[in-house]
Amino acid sequence: MDKWIKILALLLTLPLPCMAATSTIPVESFSNLRMIESPQVSPNGKSIVAIYNTENGPLVVLSAFGSKEITGLAQLKKAKDRVDFVSWSGNEHVIIGTSYPDYYNGMYFRVSRLYGINVKNKKVRELIHKRMSKESFHVVQSYQLTSTLKHDAEHILVSTYDKRDKAYSVFKVDLTDGSFEKEFANRYEVGAWYPDADGVIRLGIGGEKEKGLFQEKGHFISTWYRTNEDEIFTLLHKKKMGEGATFSVKGLTDDGSKAYVMSDRETGRQSLWLYDIASGKFESKLFGHEKFDLNGTVKNSAGNIVGVAWDDDFERRHYFDEQDSQHFESIKSALKGYEVYIASESKDKTKVLAHAIKDNSPGKYFWIDLSANKGGMWFSQYPHLEKQQLATVQAIQYPASDGVIIPAYLTLPLGLKEGERPALVVLPHGGPHSRSTRYFNPLVQLIVSRGYAVLQMNFRGSKGFGTQFETAGYYQWGKLMQQDVMDGVAWLDTQNIVSKDACIVGASYGGYVALTAAFQDSKRFKCVASIAGISDLKELVEDEERQSTYVDNIVEFDDDAAVDALDEVSAIANISKIKAPILLIHGTRDTRVGYSQSKDFYNKAKSKLDINYIEFENGTHFLDNPDNRKVAYDELSKFLNKHL
Repeated sequence: MDKWIKILALLLTLPLPCMAATSTIPVESFSNLRMIESPQVSPNGKSIVAIYNTENGPLVVLSAFGSKEITGLAQLKKAKDRVDFVSWSGNEHVIIGTSYPDYYNGMYFRVSRLYGINVKNKKVRELIHKRMSKESFHVVQSYQLTSTLKHDAEHILVSTYDKRDKAYSVFKVDLTDGSFEKEFANRYEVGAWYPDADGVIRLGIGGEKEKGLFQEKGHFISTWYRTNEDEIFTLLHKKKMGEGATFSVKGLTDDGSKAYVMSDRETGRQSLWLYDIASGKFESKLFGHEKFDLNGTVKNSAGNIVGVAWDDDFERRHYFDEQDSQHFESIKSALKGYEVYIASESKDKTKVLAHAIKDNSPGKYFWIDLSANKGGMWFSQYPHLEKQQLATVQAIQYPASDGVIIPAYLTLPLGLKEGERPALVVLPHGGPHSRSTRYFNPLVQLIVSRGYAVLQMNFRGSKGFGTQFETAGYYQWGKLMQQDVMDGVAWLDTQNIVSKDACIVGASYGGYVALTAAFQDSKRFKCVASIAGISDLKELVEDEERQSTYVDNIVEFDDDAAVDALDEVSAIANISKIKAPILLIHGTRDTRVGYSQSKDFYNKAKSKLDINYIEFENGTHFLDNPDNRKVAYDELSKFLNKHL
C-alpha cells in the first residue's frame, strides 16, 4: 500500500489544464458550469461515464479509465435540459437521468425522464411506456429510477404514474428493447419503493394529505411492507409530519427484513439506525455524530450502504468496515492538502476516481489504478480557475442577540494592505433548510475577486446542526432567522475588519432574506440583489398549499390571521420602506419559486424605486443554462461595482 501512496503523492505536482494567472479573472471563468460532473466508473473498471457541460448543453461522455480522451454518447434533443445523473447497469448499459421544465394546465412542472445507452453500439433509447406515452398529460409525466438490479444488468426498476392505478407503480424495464413490465399495481398511496438484493420490492413509503373530514387533518407518511413478492403489502405505521422523531429510509439490508433509517430519535441529531421492519422497532444505532447531523449514507459500487457522511466545514465520512476505512484513508493520504472523497470506483476497488477540492481551489478528479500502481490527473471542474490565486475561506462564529452562537464564514480579498477594510457583501444561503460550507464556491470567489469581503452564515433553521437548531427557524421567516443574519452584520461591524459599506445578495430563500432586509433594515445596505427570490410569502405558501406541499414549518396554514400576517414580512407589501437600489433576476421556467415573485414585485415597485429586473426566458431556478448564468454573474458584478 505504501508503494502506491508514494507514487500518488506525485500527482499533486502534475500540471493542471489552466489559463495563465491574470490580475482580474474574467466573469465567465466563474460563471461556467462545472465542466465535469457525476463521473461513474464501470464495475469492471475499464470505463468512466460522466456529464460534460458544453456551451450547447450537457453531453454524456465515455472515457477509458486513465485516459483524457472522451467520446460523446448522447446530447438530448433539448440541448438546455439538465442531466441529473448517470449510472451503470453492468458494464454495457448506462442509465441517464434527465429533467426539464414543461408547461401543462396553467403550471410549469419539472419533468424527469430516463434514457438507456448501450456503450458498445452507442444506441440511445428513451425509456417511456408506450401506452402511457399516448396520454395527453404524458408531456409532464416523470420516470424515476427505482433501482438497478445487482444480479440482472439487462433490466432496471422504474417508477412512473399509472393512470390505471392512480398512483406511481413499479415496472421492470428491459434495457435491450425498452419494454415495460409492471411488477404490481400500486394501491397503497406509495411514492418511493425499496427493493431487496434480489430486486424484489419489499418496502414502500407514501406521503398523503388528509383534509380532516373523518381523519386527522395534516400531512402523513405511511410505511408499507411485504416479506416476499407473493404477498400483498400491509400498512406498518402512519406518522404525521412535524410530530415525533424523524424517519427517513435510506435502504434495506440484503434480505429485505431490516431498513437503514435516518432519524433524530434519542439524540436530537440525524443518526443512522437499523430498523426491524416487521416488528416496527429500532434495533440499534449504527452511527451518530456528537455535534452534527448526518447528511446521508455512503454506498459502494454495488449500491450497498457502507458508511455515512456529515458536514462540519467540509464533508466527513465514516465507514463501517475497517478495510473500507483504511482504503479511504489511503486515498486521502495520497492527496494531502485537499478535501477528498471517493467519487466512484470499480467493483474490486482497484480502479478509483477521487475528487479533491479546497476552499480556494476548484474540484478536480484524479484516477488511481491500485493494481498497476499508477495514477494521474483526469479533469478539473473549473479548468480556467486552476492556478489562479483565489481567496481562502475563514470559519468564524458570532453570538446572536439572544446569545446563541451562529457558525459562519468570512472570505476576504487577496492583497489587502494593513488597515484596509473592504466593502462587504452579505450572502445568506437558500433553502432555508440547507447550509453553507467552506468548499470552493464560484460565486463567493467572483465577488471576492472584485475586491469585496463575503459573509455567509448558518442562521437558525439551517440544517446539519441538530434538530433544535433547525426547528428554531420554523415559523421564523422574516423574524428570528432574519435577525440571525443581521446580528452577523452587526457583529462584524465591531471587528474592524470590513467597512460599513455593504450590499446583501441572495438566491431563493437567500433572495427573500435580501429583499426583507431591504425594508426591515432599509438604511444598512447600499444595494440589494435577489436571484430567484421571494417577495410575497403569503402567495408562496398559498401556491404551495394548492399543490399539497407541506408548509407547516413556515406558517400554520389553517390560522387565517397567521397567513395574513405574512404580509408584514414580505417585501411586496412594504415597498414604501425600501431605500436601496435593487437587482432582480429570475427565470420564467422556475419550478421552485415562480418568476411572478420577482415580476410582480418589479411591476409594483418600478415607479417608486431604483430597480432593475432581468428575466431569462426558459430560465430555471438554478441558472443551469450557461448563457443565463454568465449574464447573471456579469450583471451582479456590475451592480456591486456601481454601488460599493
